[in-house]
Amino acid sequence: MKTAVLIAACVAMTALAGCATQQGYAQKVYSWQGRDANELLASWGAPTAQMTMPNGKLLYTYRTAYSQEMPIQGNGFYYPWSVSGGGSVYYSCTTNFVVDPRDHTVLSVSFDGNDCVAPAKK
Repeated sequence: MKTAVLIAACVAMTALAGCATQQGYAQKVYSWQGRDANELLASWGAPTAQMTMPNGKLLYTYRTAYSQEMPIQGNGFYYPWSVSGGGSVYYSCTTNFVVDPRDHTVLSVSFDGNDCVAPAKK
């Protein structure tokens, strides 16, 4: 019974998330390649960090991170063989945009992290 409830909860969470995937995030960020960096800044806001790279290009970095506490599930009594969960899960996403400072064009994009997800575009 508990397994069925857990599966139903996971299905509901996935539906609410709009099937957010790493491929959807890739679609979202790679669509900025070749576009004006001013549009990027207007859409994404101020970057978490920025720097001038040794080759003269600009690097805009956006970072998000948070932890989520996971509930302990059990039958109300502590028995090591019937309690599961607990602890916390760390989520993060770092996205980098390389920009040409002469014409303000986004040259390349990279990202890393377990929370770099977005709904896929159709």
